Amino acid sequence: MSFLFSPKRTVLLIADEALHIYAHSAKGMRLIEVTPWDSPDFVRSVAGVISKECGGRSILILNDMVEQHYRKEKVPRGGVGFFDRATIMNRKLKMAFPAYNIRASLILKEKMKATGRAPLSDIYIFVAVPESEQFRKTMAAARQSLAPLSGFCLLPVESADMVQALSAKLAKGRTKKAQWSVLVAHHKAGGLRQIVTKNGDLALTRMTPLQPDLIGEAWARHVTQEFKATMSYLARFGYQPEDGLDVIAITEPSSGEALETLLQQECTYNTLTTQEAGRLLGLSVAPENALKQYADPLHAAWAARKSSFTLPMKSAVIDQISKPRKASAFISLILLGFAAFLGYQAFTGFQRIVEIESESDGLRSQQSQLDVQYQKELKRKEALGFDVNLIQNSIIVHDTLERERIDVLGILSKTGQALGQDLRFDRITIEKVSPPVQSKSAARAKKGAKNKTPEPKAPDFAVSMHMTYPSTIDIDKGNQEVRDLRDRLQALMPGLKVEVTKFLKDYEYIEELVVQSGNFKDKAVQQDFIAEIRITGGGAP
Repeated sequence: MSFLFSPKRTVLLIADEALHIYAHSAKGMRLIEVTPWDSPDFVRSVAGVISKECGGRSILILNDMVEQHYRKEKVPRGGVGFFDRATIMNRKLKMAFPAYNIRASLILKEKMKATGRAPLSDIYIFVAVPESEQFRKTMAAARQSLAPLSGFCLLPVESADMVQALSAKLAKGRTKKAQWSVLVAHHKAGGLRQIVTKNGDLALTRMTPLQPDLIGEAWARHVTQEFKATMSYLARFGYQPEDGLDVIAITEPSSGEALETLLQQECTYNTLTTQEAGRLLGLSVAPENALKQYADPLHAAWAARKSSFTLPMKSAVIDQISKPRKASAFISLILLGFAAFLGYQAFTGFQRIVEIESESDGLRSQQSQLDVQYQKELKRKEALGFDVNLIQNSIIVHDTLERERIDVLGILSKTGQALGQDLRFDRITIEKVSPPVQSKSAARAKKGAKNKTPEPKAPDFAVSMHMTYPSTIDIDKGNQEVRDLRDRLQALMPGLKVEVTKFLKDYEYIEELVVQSGNFKDKAVQQDFIAEIRITGGGAP
């Protein structure tokens, strides 16, 4: 994987026992500090490390805790538009993880082909983590440090492409590349992390306990048992030996050799130290002996140099920190250019002011002459018996009444033409839309404004039309009928706005993605067979 930019970030790795802080040094990515969660004055201590020892660089938070929840879902492609799909995906994500506020979805390269009973579908991974005490403390420290927040991500998701990149590097010269790749890595943050990919997509991740000081044959025996459990999961995912399997162990040499001896699995096996894997990927990892058997700095270095992340997690807490700081950084970038522009505008503006003053004097003189002529003409009309003010006010009243009239018969007539012989509405609601109340200060500002583009007129009325479809209707066909009806209504009433505010219910398919923790039950979604079209505007259609 190549990168156009390699930003130097501070990485906060959230583990179950402590927060691990990584940062770039002259020798590469290195561990700065490990702060247990029960440390006194945790937030101020971590914020001080970020701002002082890490130089206040942009922060990337990587979650490597045991409690990470994944679900695999199939979502039909057809039947809805782009914006409707985004709404549907957010709703599905919320239904999949109603108890978790930190969640996101990732589309996979794998697709489900269309069959006689099911349409072509995209396959997604839905991901969620809890707003734990560890998460809240980390976010509080990030907020207090005043450093920019690049994102909050899950380590297995962000490292899946690293596993694929390592597998591709190690497979050079081979005629056939393996479809499945397994990364086995011991983390100083706590535990044995296994990441499995299939054709580059994340297929499985497991985190299991492992003693920090284990090396050699003792380490290999423990890892062998966990690897066998992982392979039993892969069998359920459709793994076949002929697919090909790459196993990559990140550990110190004696442990890697012992694992190769004990591993009884048909695969292509490779063992690398953290530094060797870093060099293979073009990463700079500090060569401290204490971290030789640990892969944490490798994951931190890989994620830290990404210009964009695979799956940034979303929540209100994250947005409260990241959005204002991203906005302030963006504003800072444009301020210099804006200052130069203002200087140019000030110079040209002064010249223009002189010209405008000269033009204004001429216009005021013309206005005075026109006012005199107008008053003379007004007196002449009054002498002939015409009340000019009364006529003008009458015209204004007439125009106002015409503008506020709703042509109900016209709307219903054109609606009937659009429906044809086969369709019908169950309910039609027509209501008057009250204009927003405007404050006195806003009214004075609007009255005093000159040379402003007029604001679009608010709709005078809204028509809601409801259609009911039977449960046997084909969803795609029903949605297309609703779109076609909308288009016909829009063609017949070009002066009004016609939009679909509710489509027929979408498809639902769920299957579980096996993870180390998290146990979910599928929930049935209540069918909805009502479509709604809304027409807004003013005046005649």
